[in-house]
Amino acid sequence: MKKFWVLLKKEIKELLTPQLWVPFLTVIVVFFVIGNVTSKQMKEQESVKDKIVIADLDRSNLSASIISSLEPVATVVETDATDNVELNIKMQEENIQSGILIPKGFENNVYGGGQTTIESYSLMSNFSALAGKKMIIGTTSAALINEMVSNTLLGEKIGPGNTTKLKQPVTVKKFVSANGIIKEGDATQLLSFILGQTTTVPTVLFVVIVMAAQMIASAVATEKENKTLETLLSLPISRKAIVASKMLAAGFVSLIMASLYMLGIRNMNSGISGMASGVSSGENVSQLAADLGLKFSAFGYLELGLILFLAILLALSIAMILGAFAEDAKSAQGVVAPLMILVMIPYFLTLLMDLNSMSIGVRYIIYSIPFSHIFLAMPNILTGNHIFVLAGAGYMLILFVIFVLLAAKIFSSDLILTLKLNFSKKK
Repeated sequence: MKKFWVLLKKEIKELLTPQLWVPFLTVIVVFFVIGNVTSKQMKEQESVKDKIVIADLDRSNLSASIISSLEPVATVVETDATDNVELNIKMQEENIQSGILIPKGFENNVYGGGQTTIESYSLMSNFSALAGKKMIIGTTSAALINEMVSNTLLGEKIGPGNTTKLKQPVTVKKFVSANGIIKEGDATQLLSFILGQTTTVPTVLFVVIVMAAQMIASAVATEKENKTLETLLSLPISRKAIVASKMLAAGFVSLIMASLYMLGIRNMNSGISGMASGVSSGENVSQLAADLGLKFSAFGYLELGLILFLAILLALSIAMILGAFAEDAKSAQGVVAPLMILVMIPYFLTLLMDLNSMSIGVRYIIYSIPFSHIFLAMPNILTGNHIFVLAGAGYMLILFVIFVLLAAKIFSSDLILTLKLNFSKKK
């Protein structure tokens, strides 16, 4: 039994190496940082009331009372808009996701017992997990309006004799606005549908980048460990060509992996959404997204493919340099930890947070991380912000060239054979 415990202790000691716990602790630290940032942003948003734009076309005492009743739950921004188009323009200018239009003749319809309708608008300007929170204020406001009007009718003992109409005197017509187009539909269902589409690429890319980085770093480290790198470098071929061949080969393999992953996850998401919402509902939401221009065009797919390939190549160029510091294949897992941080931070922040609600300084810090642009590409392509996407692609291309030249310089010298980052203790 004693020999067993000695053997167990030996195996645990060999497994719990710095090459294992350094990247593990790095990931834990990143999770704590992201959690603290997300929690701080959530508290800031909870302390500030969400805004809603109100277009009062009725200009009556009842509509004025309605607007006053909304002030405890939302910051009301009144506008002189004369129709839904001007209302949505105001929402875009103020970057407010919810708006309500009170039509002319609203008060007369309420007291006259006729059909009373208000229009609720949701602006699809971002697709983060927290975007729905700002849209809920429209639904909440509509419920408060119904309650306020119902209490008014019951208190004054007037209105239609139908009890249902007394309890639900106001009908809400829901509209969604995106890319300058207004269509009737449910913004919550549409956001859920788009999130299912836009989170696929970031998730796949995150997995592929981490796998590709470890693949090329391990390849370089293995060649150093097996002493085959010296043979490769002694061949009558440019060392820049060696770097280029390694990166392009890994890049194409990674791109194929990403395509297969996306195809599989997309089919899985389609099946799950179909089970959850029903086929007809899914088709209606898909058609609504198409009508609003929230579908990829041929140029959009080209943009996405370009920035996806650049992100993979950039990750590989950084991983190749980091792999040069690895002494063996086992230590390669530890040296790619900095790259994992550069990928994980923008991945989780863009997935969870609404960057538009952050300060300009924080936003530019996130934009300075090159991999944030691939995670922001899909929502910006859907909303037609092609300049932002192409600028991000240009930024990654510049960094890719810089890191490739640096990798070529390392491979062109004896540094590739002497660079070492040894986690083990000196004997």
